[in-house]
Amino acid sequence: RGIRLENGEVVIGAMTTETELINSPIIQQHLPILSEAAKLIADPQVRNRGTIGGDIAHGDPGNDHPALSMAIEANFILQGPNGKRTVPAEAFFFGTYMTALEENEVMVEIHAKPFAAGTGYAYEKLKRKTGDWATAACAAVLEMDHGVVRRARITLTNLAPTALRAEAAEAALVGHHINDATISAAADAAMAICDPAEDLRGDLEYKTAMAGAMVKRAIQKAASRCA
Repeated sequence: RGIRLENGEVVIGAMTTETELINSPIIQQHLPILSEAAKLIADPQVRNRGTIGGDIAHGDPGNDHPALSMAIEANFILQGPNGKRTVPAEAFFFGTYMTALEENEVMVEIHAKPFAAGTGYAYEKLKRKTGDWATAACAAVLEMDHGVVRRARITLTNLAPTALRAEAAEAALVGHHINDATISAAADAAMAICDPAEDLRGDLEYKTAMAGAMVKRAIQKAASRCA
């Protein structure tokens, strides 16, 4: 449990709570998307008890940290009887409630590089009511140079059996200025990979459309924060 800077990385103990992410000066300064997104998770009672490691290890596509961890290019430190091993966030999730964790392993830490100076970020989440899982959500992390996107990460929550990285959406942005056309192209590319489960929050068509809306909002907000 706990948050520290070590060897140029932010290290988050798996038992760190959502409230601790919100209040951590280290997270606020170096990975502010986590602090901001944690405020949108569940309710105060859950945030005071629920942990980042539990959110990730559970493998629920409706949880927020799987997509967030991919957006920040996190690595997970897993420990079992044979020692520790490192698994990138992108390689950790196999399906709904299916992860790279072995039965005799636990997650002990989450590692990620601090955002570079001038990085823009956003986590846009649509939910029916306070405390609910996302109907659709998008994390966006952008780096820009003279108005042109140099690097992009776009990830999606609760829009498939696992969190998704929308690589085609990223490609639609990199090398281009942010405008209505590039934002729409990125949203369309993200919508193309969505395969959400139908439930009380909506059918496939509605959730996919909302994914596009969240992608647009996240890109716009992230771009506005780029320095």
